[in-house]
Amino acid sequence: MAEYGAHLNQNASSERPTFFEVIAQESMTTVLRPAITYALKVIASYHPGRLGWLWKYGDEIYLAFDYALQNHYLKRHNGTFSEHFYGLKRCQSSSPNVIPHVVGQPSKMSHRQRYMSVFTVVFIPYLKMKLDQYFIKVREDGSSPGSYTPKREQFLQHLKRVFLAAYPFVHCTWETIFLCYHMMYLFSSNSMTHSPLLHWIGLHLQRLSRQDILHDIYKGEMLLHFKGDTLLSKMLYLPNVLGNILVNVLSNGLPLVVFFLKFLEWWYSSENTNTVVAVTQLPIPPPPPQPKAAEFGVQLPSHPAQCPLCKNVRTNPAVLTTSGYVFCYPCIYRHLNQHGCCPVTHLPSSQQQLVRLFMNTDN
Repeated sequence: MAEYGAHLNQNASSERPTFFEVIAQESMTTVLRPAITYALKVIASYHPGRLGWLWKYGDEIYLAFDYALQNHYLKRHNGTFSEHFYGLKRCQSSSPNVIPHVVGQPSKMSHRQRYMSVFTVVFIPYLKMKLDQYFIKVREDGSSPGSYTPKREQFLQHLKRVFLAAYPFVHCTWETIFLCYHMMYLFSSNSMTHSPLLHWIGLHLQRLSRQDILHDIYKGEMLLHFKGDTLLSKMLYLPNVLGNILVNVLSNGLPLVVFFLKFLEWWYSSENTNTVVAVTQLPIPPPPPQPKAAEFGVQLPSHPAQCPLCKNVRTNPAVLTTSGYVFCYPCIYRHLNQHGCCPVTHLPSSQQQLVRLFMNTDN
């Protein structure tokens, strides 16, 4: 995990993460959703009749997966999956109503702050995505009510027009607020929060300390130990140990899975396909210039159908790729076996550079 190397970029006098660390963990969150959605799309394509619901309800499936993942990390590591991956945690902002945590113990979020963190990390992006999709759908629909449209339908159409007019301003305001927080965090060392949502909850991001890392390692080792003295108690605790092992494997392997899925998505994307098609549709380049004949090489025959070696009409023709000249296959084969060069240009050649030609004699 990245938190074990976080001290390499850490200022010893500050636990405040840099702007680039904050942006990096946010960008990882935006990559996870398309990767999981693409995986569901690939799985559903194998059996559309039985597994088509995976693609139809892909957003909701990812919502459940994201809730389980983020809730686990917020509960165990005081940070989301991407925050913990980059060696960050969520801490309570300075407030007279907040009691400082005991020295020697990692700071903990309150239950209210953890629930609100789950809401802002999981559900608000889901609602924002659904609003964006609905806005695009309504804008592309563009239907206007007729004179005989029922009043209820006219009212719904009016609400859609209001939504089309108001949502761009809401979206612009939303993005502007986030931009202002980012700018303040970037240019002001006194700004501890890069997100208005974190500011609303009363939290800010902070680098994991050495104590936090040791605490996570100790806690992970304790979860993998069997509890109880008897064989029966250890057997009953086996599902918990296996579950913790599975969680650790998924936590460490999830970034690699996301990268692999994003690579597959790009490989089969229309942009990459169009690039390949555009390259294959380029005009065929002209042939290279003909190699010059050697001073003491074999003279070319007067007719192009003749073999330069035997001076007869070629039979069983073969081209020598190093020079581009065509000979009778037996003639050039024997010549290369004896001299190892093209008889016309004297370019070094071998028998592996012969390509036999099969002429169509029907026409």
